Amino acid sequence: MKKSHSAFLRASFGLLLSSGLALAVARVFAGTAVSVVLPLCFIAVLWILAFRYGFAVGVIGSLLAALIFAHFLFDPLGSWHVNDLAARRNLAWMVAGAIALSFLFAPSNSAGSSQQ
Repeated sequence: MKKSHSAFLRASFGLLLSSGLALAVARVFAGTAVSVVLPLCFIAVLWILAFRYGFAVGVIGSLLAALIFAHFLFDPLGSWHVNDLAARRNLAWMVAGAIALSFLFAPSNSAGSSQQ
């Protein structure tokens, strides 16, 4: 029971960290020329978080980051719709890349539990 509780807290912290970083980056770079490629750069952040906190954080964190970027980074601001085709494609690549990297590099929870 205690082990599952700590795993849940660990994943929750990773998701909060992912969402917080996405929101901070979106607020800082909104309206700049860099904003279109920002989701592709954010893959590195999601990969590190997935490697540290597990597969679920990488997958759910990429989806949350895509929603945050769509709402706070791309025009029209405050809407889930993204007008720029390149920005929409980069959001899709961010989600796909983060999910793929999470599958490949996130630590396996089942292997760790069978060794103990």
